[in-house]
Amino acid sequence: MTMQTASALPTLIKPSPSTLAKATGGAAIAAVAILTLFVLPAEYGIDPTGVGTALGLNGMVAGEAAETAPAPAPEAAAPSDIAIPTKATIAKSAAWRQDEMTITLAPHSGQEVKAHMVKGDSFIFQWKSTGGPAKAEMHGEKTGATDGSFTDYWKELELTGGQGGFTAPFDGTHGWYFRNKGETPITVTVKTVGFYKDLFLPKGE
Repeated sequence: MTMQTASALPTLIKPSPSTLAKATGGAAIAAVAILTLFVLPAEYGIDPTGVGTALGLNGMVAGEAAETAPAPAPEAAAPSDIAIPTKATIAKSAAWRQDEMTITLAPHSGQEVKAHMVKGDSFIFQWKSTGGPAKAEMHGEKTGATDGSFTDYWKELELTGGQGGFTAPFDGTHGWYFRNKGETPITVTVKTVGFYKDLFLPKGE
């Protein structure tokens, strides 16, 4: 009986050209799909199919850009509109003084209370009326004015008191005009402290 021994070498199967072409084409299609669906949205933010947006891949590019973006340079400080005090605006030539003056106003009468001041002089003030409110007006007249002209600062028809600070905008007299518009007498007391020549009563009505 004759025995036949099988060959130890495997048989080499060669794929046909059509099989190779199909495999190569499939790999190419898969590569293009991966590039289009995943790589372009994730790496470059290009998403022609919309799949990258749906999967949140576009946000990866935005996040990386936000992390690597340089910090903005600090903005230059805006110039301040506040005037810085200097010796010219702080030092005063007038002597420091304080005054208190009380006037009585009959019904429907008025009286001014003024201070002689040069430009830049200043004072703080407080006034109060008792017996009723007063019409109060603060104004000033320039030195040498002969036509009765004045500069009005503010006025109120009915007040029982006021306080604040004032700086003379020009040489002249500055202060208040008080008028009693009621039917009974009232008194007005004015207190001032600061830098000015004097506190006086011009001729009343």
